[in-house]
Amino acid sequence: MYGILLESIVTFIKKTYGEEKWELVRKTARVDQENFSAHQVYAETLIPRIVDACHAHLGQPKEDILISFGKTYVEFISHYGYDKILKVVGRNFRDFLNGLDNIHEYLRFSYPKLKPPSFFCEQESRTGLILHYRSRRRYDGYTQYVMGLLKAVGRAFYKQDIMVSILKQETTGNMVHVTFQLNFDNSAYQAKTVTENPTNLPLRMDVFYDLFPFHILFDREMIIRSIGKSLRATVDDITGYDATQVFSLKKPLIDFSWDAIAGRTNTMFELATIDPIRGKEDGDDEAYTWTDDKGKKRSSVVTQDEDNGTFLRLKGQMLFVKEWESMLFLGTAVLQDLDVLSQTGLYLNDLSMHDNSRDLVLAGAQQGVEMKLILKQEQTRTKSLDDALRKLENERHRSKELMYKLLPKPIADLVLAKNENRIGDLLIPDTVELAPLATILVCTLQHSGDGKTDGAENSTMENLRRTVAMQKHIDLAIERFGFYKIETTQESFLAVSGIPVPNEATEDNACFLAKKLARSAHSITGMRFEAAIHTGPTVYSVVGCRFPRLCILGPTVQTAQDLLKLPKIQLDGELCSILLTESTKSRLARDHTHKFQAGPSVPLRGSQNGQEPLKTFLLQVSYGRPQTLRHFMGQSEERKDTRASPSVHEPV
Repeated sequence: MYGILLESIVTFIKKTYGEEKWELVRKTARVDQENFSAHQVYAETLIPRIVDACHAHLGQPKEDILISFGKTYVEFISHYGYDKILKVVGRNFRDFLNGLDNIHEYLRFSYPKLKPPSFFCEQESRTGLILHYRSRRRYDGYTQYVMGLLKAVGRAFYKQDIMVSILKQETTGNMVHVTFQLNFDNSAYQAKTVTENPTNLPLRMDVFYDLFPFHILFDREMIIRSIGKSLRATVDDITGYDATQVFSLKKPLIDFSWDAIAGRTNTMFELATIDPIRGKEDGDDEAYTWTDDKGKKRSSVVTQDEDNGTFLRLKGQMLFVKEWESMLFLGTAVLQDLDVLSQTGLYLNDLSMHDNSRDLVLAGAQQGVEMKLILKQEQTRTKSLDDALRKLENERHRSKELMYKLLPKPIADLVLAKNENRIGDLLIPDTVELAPLATILVCTLQHSGDGKTDGAENSTMENLRRTVAMQKHIDLAIERFGFYKIETTQESFLAVSGIPVPNEATEDNACFLAKKLARSAHSITGMRFEAAIHTGPTVYSVVGCRFPRLCILGPTVQTAQDLLKLPKIQLDGELCSILLTESTKSRLARDHTHKFQAGPSVPLRGSQNGQEPLKTFLLQVSYGRPQTLRHFMGQSEERKDTRASPSVHEPV
């Protein structure tokens, strides 16, 4: 199907239920496209999936949803100027119904891959008629879609309320046939009456042939009795042949038989030759051609789906001539442009002079070039717009991922929700919250000053290279263990975990993270790493409208920073670099493998006389063998972003 149908549906959902509902429907229906192009072909399964998703999320019956889609389509196509065509199709509603196939025929120039349905009317009365609808689309939902479309056309252009009901619906092969009962004021209908005219106007056969150069006359047995002179120039003399063996009936979608045609003479008919016309089969391989019992050469190579002038198409009306007891097809050749005219072996003087066939072919040649240029430009603009929208969606995804790296997921989601359709600086929530148990990790990096480089300038550059390499390891490690970096300088940084909601593995991962960074600093950069870990209540908020970041304050942060100022202690020949408090150690898992040694007691800042000092512990770090990690359970699993959780007993 073409995108114009999907465009109207998307516009209706957004206008009626809002952008958020459409996004929900789109995701449920597994629709990847953000927008649709009117002239691009899409899968037939999209509309059924959208209808199912609308039924699930909008709480409306599927039948009502499809009727609404049909009604809104009539209003939507006015944006493309097609409402002007609908207004001039017929003087009244019955004329509009009889001309529906002509509308689709016109649209085939703009939508060349269109496979339109077929409509025809019967059993007309002053109170309505029966409408037959045939389509190759086997989805039952299009029946309700057509019902909504008919009601909308009657109300918009003819000021009538059309009552539509389904009499019968059946599927034959790949064709769906629906019979509608339409009730409306059909006072324009008048039964045909035969007026006796005593005056006979004789008409010579050669004059008749000039007037209708593409006519076909056949009897009740479907035997061709006469054809026009221009038709004879392209398909040889087919007089005496069975019409069903020479032509196929393309429209309407009914059987090509006398009874079927006789009941629908008020319908536009389109015929196409079954075999390639004269001159088009000459290049075929003889192995694929054969001669019938009347000596006519037939071909089985080319099919009508490859029609580019290979087959002749005729469009016109059927008239029953009582005096001849025959059916007369008065038609004209369907020629899109001069190329098709040339390929069919016809010339302009083969076309009728009393109609506009010649003018249409000449005008079509000029307009065809202009239309192709306009269509190409429109397709180019549509592709550029689709590319821009795709890039915008990628940028939004990248911005979202970046926000998840800067802030914990619950806080990042809150910021993103407040700025979903905002342009410019971010709107940051001005709230201050309290995290009951946050774990603070404060670290410093110091250069060893081993003097391996000569000169102050070289030493500075070497130190900077070491700092850059170590900061890279720090960023990857803290993200992996579920921490968020708060402050960073050349020689120190502060990270936090457990905001806004604490988890049971935060303290374990803080120890693993500190030991991993200590080993990296020792083995990779030769820098001395010192860290302090403390757990307690922390006040936090988000600051910065252009580069949002987490800000934390409170005694817990101050205590962690004070721990780094303590004198360093020699432990097993190594300068111990990781210190943690009792509040952190008490929350470690019972089966942890960390080794500690009692550290110095630290008086709390602002403590009064008699208040017990803070107990600390020295975390032992082994630089010679790998350690094991406790599985990190917490924020990173919920976030579903790049913060992966280490597996149980993974070497660090």
